[in-house]
Amino acid sequence: MDQNAVGENAPGGKPAEAETAPAPSYSHPSARDLDVLSRQLGRPVRDVVEIPARCVCGNPLVAATSPRLSNGTPFPTTFYLTHPVITSAVSRLEAAGLMNHMNERLAEDAGLAAAYRAAHDAYLASRAEIGARSGIGAVPEIDGISAGGMPTRVKCLHVLVGQSLAAGPGVNPLGDEAIAAISEWWSVDRCYCDGAWDTGGEAPSRDLSRHGPQGLPDIVGRPAPVRKTQRNAEENTENSTEAAQ
Repeated sequence: MDQNAVGENAPGGKPAEAETAPAPSYSHPSARDLDVLSRQLGRPVRDVVEIPARCVCGNPLVAATSPRLSNGTPFPTTFYLTHPVITSAVSRLEAAGLMNHMNERLAEDAGLAAAYRAAHDAYLASRAEIGARSGIGAVPEIDGISAGGMPTRVKCLHVLVGQSLAAGPGVNPLGDEAIAAISEWWSVDRCYCDGAWDTGGEAPSRDLSRHGPQGLPDIVGRPAPVRKTQRNAEENTENSTEAAQ
């Protein structure tokens, strides 16, 4: 199947009428949504209360997680980027050092810093609204805490892109920039779901991955980012110690 196919045979199971950016909307996750999310993430999905952004084919792009998990844990990351092609593409930006460049700009550009702080405020407002709609209510433990390094730093581009996709353009300027920067690998007006995750058998029953590179190489013909493991870090530390002796 054409990786960019949008129509009756798209992986979302329903046709996309036009290749246009979907308007931001919130929908309660269906059983199928939860199954797809678990396959996208490579682990059982938990405490998802809304789907704020979808592919043109209907599959989830972003999951809205309850501000308080079912085990009682406060959870500040409301908008969780789930689509493997997007998470992998964003990982490429992080690996290329884009966050450092953004942090430098935040320190130098007062207008950008103000817009980024406004994105932080919007994140908190959205979380409060989602908490109210889902019946969770206020979570005082995370009052004033958003995610991704906001309001003053960029620490996770996946968070910023998740907010931009959920809220729509014009809310998080750096999230919008990151979406534009991954246009070589993913764009909002086309479907990249075919082959992006395993659709056979049962959905994962244990944690297998997080922000992994699955999906990107085979689908868009670009190498996935090399992500350092704990073992890599330990080996690098040992090598540095040996070199210093």
